[in-house]
Amino acid sequence: MKKTAFIISSFFFLVSSLSFLASPAHALNILDFLFPPVQMKTSRRDAPGPALAPEVPSNDTYSNTLKENNINCQGVVGLSKTWEPEKKATGTTNASGQPVEEFVPYDAKDLESEMDVKNLSNDYFRNFQSFFARGGIKCTEERAKRNFNSLSMDGSSASLRATPHTQVLYSRGQFLSEVALSLYEGGTPHDTVVQDYQVAWSCSGTCQELTNKSVSGCRPIYASEIIFGLQNEAIYYPSPGADPTTFPGGVLTAVRSHYGSNCAGDDYGCYKKRSGGETFSPLSRDLYQLMFKQINFVTKGNADNKITVIRYGDYDTAAQKKINPSPTIFHRTLPNAAAASANESQKSLSYVNPTQQKNLPNANLCDNVKVNSETARDLPKPALISLFALGLFKHVPAGESWHQSETNEITSTNENQVVPNTQTAEQAFANMIPGTVLKKQDLINQEFSSKTTVNKDYPIPDPGYRANLLYRQMLSLLRPSTWF
Repeated sequence: MKKTAFIISSFFFLVSSLSFLASPAHALNILDFLFPPVQMKTSRRDAPGPALAPEVPSNDTYSNTLKENNINCQGVVGLSKTWEPEKKATGTTNASGQPVEEFVPYDAKDLESEMDVKNLSNDYFRNFQSFFARGGIKCTEERAKRNFNSLSMDGSSASLRATPHTQVLYSRGQFLSEVALSLYEGGTPHDTVVQDYQVAWSCSGTCQELTNKSVSGCRPIYASEIIFGLQNEAIYYPSPGADPTTFPGGVLTAVRSHYGSNCAGDDYGCYKKRSGGETFSPLSRDLYQLMFKQINFVTKGNADNKITVIRYGDYDTAAQKKINPSPTIFHRTLPNAAAASANESQKSLSYVNPTQQKNLPNANLCDNVKVNSETARDLPKPALISLFALGLFKHVPAGESWHQSETNEITSTNENQVVPNTQTAEQAFANMIPGTVLKKQDLINQEFSSKTTVNKDYPIPDPGYRANLLYRQMLSLLRPSTWF
């Protein structure tokens, strides 16, 4: 009991110490400087691109394939067009010498439009990531200790400080195991949110932090490399109370294959291909041990919000209906959303026992939605999604106008772990806000998700609207009163 109280009180101190950097009223410019707005590239399941910052390991790779166990928000978007009567010259002129025109029959065909998905609608994922998935790798014992004790934005994450050490060791092994599985590039990739990502640079065998890369002679160090460097060490815990052992055989097979010299036809990819042609050479055992002691078990990376649009390639004039449906998938990256998509999210909030939490009400991702004009800073691609219902609708007689309306069906898909993990975060934030404030601000009854003003007519909700309000309120209350 005393240990739990100490953990919670320590976390409260951490939050209050960090709040001056993370609070919305005072820190927007600081956060933009540390983690600048990102124009998200088209997401792809592939090796992560170069790390933009310790908390933005990649802006082009999503972490899950979204094949099963998903939440699908269904909806429609309307297409309509009015054709006015057409005239053509007859080849004759009137008494004044002006060309004579007459109405002619014409074909009313093809409806085309675009759906704008350029804005995300709240900062929940980014806030969660910067608060709980921080903690970049440091390359010396001295800097690692200083980083763990630092309460600034580039210090260790709250999860590493507030979680009991035995749980950290267990969670770290589970996390790295899934990192290894994410290397699989065979016919059926593992549907895992956990993604391998860059943790540091190796510059001629010397470790350098992400922010200190030399001009040349450096190769990327990925999280999976820690397993390779410590493959013979008993650092994996099958359960929190078990004795440590080496990593499971399947995990070791993955990393040995990935970092091996022969990459031809390998199901687990190839380091040389992933690193842009850089050659792999192992680091010292001491460096790998230092990295293992620092690695955060909260998932980093982006998650995929898949948009599926049914477009139609023809029209049956006799039956008066569109035909030949064609599902077209667009991958819309949610920046740094992996933390709130993975099972590690609940571990990152272990200062509150998830089994004792009572989830906040109204957590329907698709229907409990507010149109939010305060959009987030990151812009996913593609910004515009084309919509169409093609084909001939009607041969229109001369002199008549014609109006045609059709619909396209749209599905917005999120990984299903987003909802319970967002509820866990909501309740954790709410536990740190006085009940009088929750009631006065009516925070509990706010909508669960949000849409932007430009996307308000489309079924593309972004989870975390209420969680983001609670997070901001929590931090504002923890600031010193002299700041008001």
